[in-house]
Amino acid sequence: MKRRDFLSLTACTAAALTGAPGLSTPRIDPAGQRPGVPLRPNLRGDDFVVSGESFFEGHADKLADLIADTVTDTLQGLRVGRGHGGAIDVFASRDLIVIGGTVAGPWGPMIECIDDSFWDRYEAPVRQLLRETGHHQNPFGVDPQAVEIRFSSIVQCFDIALDALGEPGPDEPVRLYGYATDETPELMPLPTLLAQRLSARAAEVRRSGVLPWLLPHGRVRVSVLYASGVPVAVDSVELIAQHRPEIYTNHFREEIVDKVLVPVIPEHLISRQTKLLLNPTGPCVIGGLAIKCGISGGSLASDTYGAYCPLPSARLAGQGTLNIERSGTLMARHLAKHIVAADLARRCTVHLAYRTGEAEPEAVLVDTHGTGTLPEERIERGIRAVFPLTPWAVFEYLDLGRPIYRNAAAFGYFGRQEPALTWERTDKVSELMAAV
Repeated sequence: MKRRDFLSLTACTAAALTGAPGLSTPRIDPAGQRPGVPLRPNLRGDDFVVSGESFFEGHADKLADLIADTVTDTLQGLRVGRGHGGAIDVFASRDLIVIGGTVAGPWGPMIECIDDSFWDRYEAPVRQLLRETGHHQNPFGVDPQAVEIRFSSIVQCFDIALDALGEPGPDEPVRLYGYATDETPELMPLPTLLAQRLSARAAEVRRSGVLPWLLPHGRVRVSVLYASGVPVAVDSVELIAQHRPEIYTNHFREEIVDKVLVPVIPEHLISRQTKLLLNPTGPCVIGGLAIKCGISGGSLASDTYGAYCPLPSARLAGQGTLNIERSGTLMARHLAKHIVAADLARRCTVHLAYRTGEAEPEAVLVDTHGTGTLPEERIERGIRAVFPLTPWAVFEYLDLGRPIYRNAAAFGYFGRQEPALTWERTDKVSELMAAV
């Protein structure tokens, strides 16, 4: 892929933050920003709003993602350190959950995983997931014991398995993206990060009993006001959450502000102009699978970077741990985070592209959106020199052969400082700086 083609893919989101290409000039740094990083002189000078969104665990699409990665973890638990390929697909409704897809090991179909106890082995973790996400206490959702769980044929064509796993490469063309920005310590876009933190906080107060009337279904959208490319205030918070019918709307709103919003959103980002839209249309008693069906992969934007970055060509949820669709998306974030952590740019999008059957990436492209301190071609050469980029090498480098995906599927894959999420570490900054 040529550089101009890549830049055209990122132009829609980059245009909201930067102008057309031009000569770099020293930047006047606001408080708290890194000094000495040049920007394009025609950075947007007006104010604009960017939004980020996140789904609660009981949202239909997010629940389907969690089920897919619960099965992925169960499979991975049988093959710790070895990994598996294929992909798990989930359709979820109130009375029926259908789990299907393909599963393969490095040398063909994983026949050893499909034995007489296959169905019981995977059904029990799914029912346990439904209980853990609060559905056993939800009279208006799915019943973890009564719901029918049906498995489609989970096998893999031998030829596709050989092509898709390890070397030589993927079984179809793949486009992957990673993003990082210095506007938060986690190197994540502030709107998306706040939305994900609010979803996680709502789950925490529900599980702990702080808000025992809160139920699993919900979603949150955070809009942040930017001035000259810098986040300055939260413009609005829209939170819709399912609750028990005896809770009045005014009490719901007071408790959500006190127990969910205040602990998460920094005080300096809230102003008199901030709009709080908490169940704005009234009570939300029935939700989740009781009002819609869920499909795995339906929450990809909220799981990654929101409006800041193009979406990868394949979903994350349910992907085999050896698939470059999953490992490459995690690696692209790892690369972008290193670039920003090394002060090579304030914002960065990394694009990886793979041809069918080829292990080496067709393209490794970097767009610093005018905030780079070095030419992007030099950063790209440094990435190729320091980091492994073939599917099997990425799998080993990030230590992805572990059952870690069910927890990662909730509240965003990125921006979380947890040891299990190895793609968030930045331990090769000095090597990257030496290579560029």
